[in-house]
Amino acid sequence: MNESKAFYDKDSGAAIGHFAGFLKPEEFKTIAEELHVIRKNNNSQKQLNNIEQMRVLTADVQKWLNDVWFPKAKQGGLKYFAFVVPKDVFGKMSMENANKDTSVTSGIEIQYFQTETEAKAWLKSK
Repeated sequence: MNESKAFYDKDSGAAIGHFAGFLKPEEFKTIAEELHVIRKNNNSQKQLNNIEQMRVLTADVQKWLNDVWFPKAKQGGLKYFAFVVPKDVFGKMSMENANKDTSVTSGIEIQYFQTETEAKAWLKSK
């Protein structure tokens, strides 16, 4: 995986986002917003973000995720959210900061995985 993109996976019934490298805030937000549309168009309550090759998120993107994206996701019916965790220590810290209060405040069940195969299996079971 070396490009960022969003798509629907019929097997797991989930919207999947691949995020790689250092993304500009606009690039990250565009893919994140596409995932809302994909979930809605496929009547899905599941999402997988593969961020294993993503680098750090800026503070403004982390704030946008907490203040805008997650509330919109909850309103749109997102219930199960799987992450393939970053290998980069700074990317991992960004992910943890962006997600730290989300499952408590939003009611979205979030799980973390080492591989996309494991994440898809969990989503398929939901």
